[in-house]
Amino acid sequence: MPDVFIWYHADEQREDALLNWLDLVHDQADVRGKLFIRKDSDGDQSKTTFMETYNNISTASINRIEKLASNQNLFNGIHRQCERFVEITSGE
Repeated sequence: MPDVFIWYHADEQREDALLNWLDLVHDQADVRGKLFIRKDSDGDQSKTTFMETYNNISTASINRIEKLASNQNLFNGIHRQCERFVEITSGE
């Protein structure tokens, strides 16, 4: 099963709401995710990128997460980019 990385640009003030979002995902989709943040400066503009990660989850779980996200006002006006990767290293 793939690992999933969902990234998007959002105001850094949404950090607490996004942490609460992960709790909702856990409650509603039975998947525990992690949240990462990156703050970049591009000239006079600051850009904050958030990334949710979910390890070793099924396509059905991915679909549940994205369906939940589509019903959250938190993500209005935000493009969520969902990418799936399968690890190919042996893990040794």
